[in-house]
Amino acid sequence: MRRAASGFLGPAAGDEPQYQTVTVGRGGLTQAVTATGTLNPVVNVTVGSQVSGRIIKLNADFNSPVTKGEIIAEIDPANYQATLESVTADLSNARANMELQQAQFARSSELYTNKLISGSDFDTAVASLHSAEATVKIKQASLNNAMVNLNYCKILSPVDGTVISRNVDIGQTVAAS
Repeated sequence: MRRAASGFLGPAAGDEPQYQTVTVGRGGLTQAVTATGTLNPVVNVTVGSQVSGRIIKLNADFNSPVTKGEIIAEIDPANYQATLESVTADLSNARANMELQQAQFARSSELYTNKLISGSDFDTAVASLHSAEATVKIKQASLNNAMVNLNYCKILSPVDGTVISRNVDIGQTVAAS
């Protein structure tokens, strides 16, 4: 039978060390890990909004798992919807003006070819047509911007992960950041 020393128990009353011995055998091995401290995420993503407005819906809270592209909050879209409608009307008006300028250009072109109007009147018709075309492009760009801003009323998760902090509540106004 084998014996092995497994530990030192310290000095006894007689100042001589005492040893405890046990029989060597097979048994289960248990490993435990203990730690203290603060747990930090590997990647911490701050989510902001592209537009300002009042939060009307929150779809994620502390410890909520989220996936990339998931709607996590919504801003009241009323102002952005009204802007979209206004810009759409402006674009329609600009297109109607461009059609009028195209008709006047066609008329002026024919009259100028037959030498019935001056070169200056023809130049005015050309410039008016180009101005109307530019106005349509400007109004189209405004419409595109209004649609983008309306889409930004839905705040999406940029990554898969877990929400670790929420700084807004329903009804709170947020500033674009």
